[in-house]
Amino acid sequence: MRKYLLLSSIIILIIYYISTFLISFTLLAKSVVNNDSVSLGKYINVKSLRNNFYGDIYEFSSNLINAIDKNIRIKSESIELTGELTPTFLKKLFSKMSNNISRDFSNPETMLYFYFNSNEIEAYLNKSFTYFGDYNFQKYLLEKQSENVENVKNNEGKKEAENNKEEEKESKKEGEKEENIISKLIERIKSTDYFFLTSPIHFKIGVKHQDIPFILILNFNGYIWKVQKITIPYKKLIDPKNIIISN
Repeated sequence: MRKYLLLSSIIILIIYYISTFLISFTLLAKSVVNNDSVSLGKYINVKSLRNNFYGDIYEFSSNLINAIDKNIRIKSESIELTGELTPTFLKKLFSKMSNNISRDFSNPETMLYFYFNSNEIEAYLNKSFTYFGDYNFQKYLLEKQSENVENVKNNEGKKEAENNKEEEKESKKEGEKEENIISKLIERIKSTDYFFLTSPIHFKIGVKHQDIPFILILNFNGYIWKVQKITIPYKKLIDPKNIIISN
């Protein structure tokens, strides 16, 4: 009788363990597909994710010290300074920069923005490295908005015709909305290259999105699984030659 109870308990625990992962992963994928930052936030361990981002970015940036041009030139109407930054000073700048990037990347709204615009991650990172501690996602958005305003002015002649076409398509989109959400959810699940346990409470997931490979680590929190770490291929996205320290 005791063996039967023990075996039943183990089976129940295994089912609970697997089902919590499948439910969490599905709801996590759904929140991403729906661009729902509030729901996504429930499946993110923000503190751990931010610390892990900071560690990865700082380690990567520290390895760039010998690869980047450390000469600096600051010029204004009244003064001009030139010189070379020391490794110690660069590490302080890298620390501030890593803190800004890790804060941005661990924010659900920012995560979703770059998920749907993965092609912009490279531009954001290169600008962050170029400006070190004086750049963040808000500044990046302001720059994008300025660019969009200019594009709107240049395309005002085409706007009216495009709006008419959009109105015709709107009714069709409403009927297809639910179907698109389901198909996108299935697509996100299919984009998963692999997933496996790395410990009793950690799942490692490899995904490829818009030609960029990401690695996610999910941590078990008793009843749901939360994203604890995301590994980004910084070497692929950041070119040391683009990092110019000047003003």
